Amino acid sequence: MFTEKKPGAPRVALVGCSASKQKHPAPARELYTSALFRAAYDYAEKTCDAVLIVSAFYGAVTPKAVLRPYDRSLRLYNKREREDWGVRTVGQLLPSFELPPQLVILAGTLYAGALAQGAHWHNLPRPEEPLHSIAGCGTRVKWLRANTPANRTDEQAAGGVR
Repeated sequence: MFTEKKPGAPRVALVGCSASKQKHPAPARELYTSALFRAAYDYAEKTCDAVLIVSAFYGAVTPKAVLRPYDRSLRLYNKREREDWGVRTVGQLLPSFELPPQLVILAGTLYAGALAQGAHWHNLPRPEEPLHSIAGCGTRVKWLRANTPANRTDEQAAGGVR
């Protein structure tokens, strides 16, 4: 069951990884190279209190965490394995926050479903999914760019796991 959002709860973006990556180890925010990842990361950085990147291989990672390239996707997992990944991944991030966070999922359908299941299992508020009803990478990139503020505020820049 989802719970109510707590006053003062941080908005934490979970940005989905991408298949296109650098060919060498790099900070997570630089490892993924797709236009959709870039647009989602920019949107998250400017609209949320904290940003984490979610990966089928690594789970939830900070943008500065140096990762090696890999080849794994939730598409290869069955429903139960995806749900287990979602529960583990959401569980990974919870110790970093004093209040239960309001998750903002910026990921593909399989990842979003698994992360929502993880939020449900951990009794978090229902996640925000701004991309839920938008189909297609190009359309999502366009929406993200159109809805990303030009500059984040000083308060946003100072807070959270960036």
